[in-house]
Amino acid sequence: MNLWQVTAAAIVIAVACATLKDSGGRLVPFVLTAGGLALLGWSLVRVTGVLTVVEAWGKTALSPYLTVILKALGVGYVVRFGGDLCRDLGSESTAAKLELCGKAELMVLSLPYLQELIELAVTLTGEGL
Repeated sequence: MNLWQVTAAAIVIAVACATLKDSGGRLVPFVLTAGGLALLGWSLVRVTGVLTVVEAWGKTALSPYLTVILKALGVGYVVRFGGDLCRDLGSESTAAKLELCGKAELMVLSLPYLQELIELAVTLTGEGL
């Protein structure tokens, strides 16, 4: 399946849910779950090819930096997925708090490298902290 087909499938899922809501809505959670799992499965299949390339990059001198970048991407995806799920369930405030937690996690991940960058700048300028 290509991205156009996946997009069409997502639109079909959304239309089916909108139609089912009008007729009582008892099947909407099942359609959403099945559709969401299908889309998630497609995403996982697509990502497996990328993992072999990333694994090769992990054996270079940039490995520590690549690790942080990949962790940051993971945090972003997990928080976005969780936040969207919270919003779908009608809890905007929980989604906002989850996104705040994600931002805090990104700050914690980047702090050692920010400190390293500041120390390098101080060394290059000859100034003390």
